[in-house]
Amino acid sequence: MEEIKIRKKDLINIIQNTEGFVKPKIQLEQYTIDAICAVDIVFFAGVEFNDISNKIILDLGTGTGRLSIASAFLKASAILSIDIDIDALNILKKNIYSLHLENMIHPVCANLETLEFNFKTISKDLKLTTIMNPPFGIQKENADRIFLKKAFSFSNVIYSIHAASDKVQKFIDNYAKQHNWQIDYFLPYTIILDKAFPFHTHSRKKIDVVVYRFIKKK
Repeated sequence: MEEIKIRKKDLINIIQNTEGFVKPKIQLEQYTIDAICAVDIVFFAGVEFNDISNKIILDLGTGTGRLSIASAFLKASAILSIDIDIDALNILKKNIYSLHLENMIHPVCANLETLEFNFKTISKDLKLTTIMNPPFGIQKENADRIFLKKAFSFSNVIYSIHAASDKVQKFIDNYAKQHNWQIDYFLPYTIILDKAFPFHTHSRKKIDVVVYRFIKKK
């Protein structure tokens, strides 16, 4: 594994200074993931499991791109940052150009329902890691299902953030098994959400989540 050349606290500072959502869309459950969380998750994938460096990264539901940007600094080969919202991707593009990462991070505006990739021309030695923060399904029930289904169709390994609950974990475990995948590891975590919508009553809120690592069943 290539040595990580950037300190975690320096990367957190970089991510903290990227632009977040200006007008988040409630129907898409948009929020800007906090910098510490984004970096912790990418370091978890990249340092603990060596799933970032020299890998192709797919960031599904990328939003303003904090997971993508963190992955770039951990020496990913290339990053496809996919979102249905062009406004979010325009912010991501500003962040990319401000950090001179336009040769590494490639924004793609697409609906996951119809998105298809052809990775047949990619060397079998080059692995695909999906890292994503899908909607929790508060506005649209089972909104995270298409993210998982799509990731199962082309990834070598998957990292996905979900609400912490026994019910959610049971569903995710069963859904993965239906697609011949399994939960390999899970990391309980607390993310910090800044106030994004008028109905939020606190300036900041702690949300308990679980970061799941999925691998294909042997």
